[in-house]
Amino acid sequence: MDIELVTLPNGVRVALDPMPALATAAVGVWQRVGARWERPEENGVAHLFEHMAFKGAGARDARAYAEAIESVGGAMNAQTGYERTSYYARVVSEHAPFALDLIADILLDPHWARDDLEKEKGVVAQERGEAYDQPEDRVFELHQGVLYPDQPLGRPILGTDETLKGVSVESLVAFRAQHMAPARVVISVAGAFDRDAILDAAHRRFAALAARPDAPAQAAAPQSGVSAEARKLEQTHLVLSLAAPGAKDERSYAARLMSEIYGGGMSSRLFQEVRETRGLVYAIDSFVDQVEETGRLGIYAGCDARNAAEVVRIAADLLEALAADGPSEGELSRAKAVAGAGLLMGAEAPLARADARANQLFLRGALMPFGEIRAKIEAVTAADVQSAAAAALAGPPCAAAIGPKAGLAAAEAFRARFAS
Repeated sequence: MDIELVTLPNGVRVALDPMPALATAAVGVWQRVGARWERPEENGVAHLFEHMAFKGAGARDARAYAEAIESVGGAMNAQTGYERTSYYARVVSEHAPFALDLIADILLDPHWARDDLEKEKGVVAQERGEAYDQPEDRVFELHQGVLYPDQPLGRPILGTDETLKGVSVESLVAFRAQHMAPARVVISVAGAFDRDAILDAAHRRFAALAARPDAPAQAAAPQSGVSAEARKLEQTHLVLSLAAPGAKDERSYAARLMSEIYGGGMSSRLFQEVRETRGLVYAIDSFVDQVEETGRLGIYAGCDARNAAEVVRIAADLLEALAADGPSEGELSRAKAVAGAGLLMGAEAPLARADARANQLFLRGALMPFGEIRAKIEAVTAADVQSAAAAALAGPPCAAAIGPKAGLAAAEAFRARFAS
């Protein structure tokens, strides 16, 4: 059975991805909204909105809502990012329409009591505290802030004590009114499900959603910079970055293969040279992180403070070598094998498929068969990978470090290495 896109008269899109061999389905609603659309004074409201989703909705209070999904053996969750908010459930096939109904209640008929809101602010404060206590998380937050200074993308998704203090029920109502637009809503279902029953639930619950003008996000403007935080830790944690294409850019396929070759796995250049040959780190890898119009090639490393400067130097040397000479045939073949296998493994998971379909619609406006994606991966050449590495070197160098004072200077050394 083929994937199918159905668009409701008001513009809400429904992605249907049947997997007939299964007995379960993943069903959810994805919105093109997140922390990127927040004003400075309301930082954290998108994430708090998601937290309040489970305080009761429709005819059910919070307990009855939790019991409703569990009474059919299902599990439900939600997630907030900079550009997406999603509410999703995994259920036995016949209960997929019911799960969509429950999610619709969250979005269209939530219970927002002031007492519950204040309690949830306390829960989010604990979540922020947990992230602060984990240096691996905190260093990424520092990096995000210096890469996108004075921009929504640079502010923490969880918000701050100060900004959340001012969030009220009225704030939640206003945020939903501004951003709950049909063109920014995708219902995505993958697995085994009754097509007609899903479409009936989608029409019944979402067809009356009123169209409204889109609220554009502030343009992303990545900057060069450094952020360092001294802590009494055993290791220095580093996040370093250069340029990468945005999520809508066709060059993303080459950039991701380049990152895989550079630092994606145990056979990568970073892992082999920095960890295996020299023993300078316990953990090191590279990644491509993207928003719609731009991205970053990132490097994470955790090392002894005495090794931080050497780790940065080698990481820079290896990327420059990849940009100068390109990958070997074996490296490119392995990277394609890893990317292709990851694609196929994700295609076996209903929730991963539902998420992928929603993102395809937001980024490209159409559903793309996984075979077509794999063909694009296979079409990447060694020259494409070399060009991706060279393009990375041209981007704004940005670095963050957390740990003992002796290792913090490595972040500035990275920025200085690539500063124009």
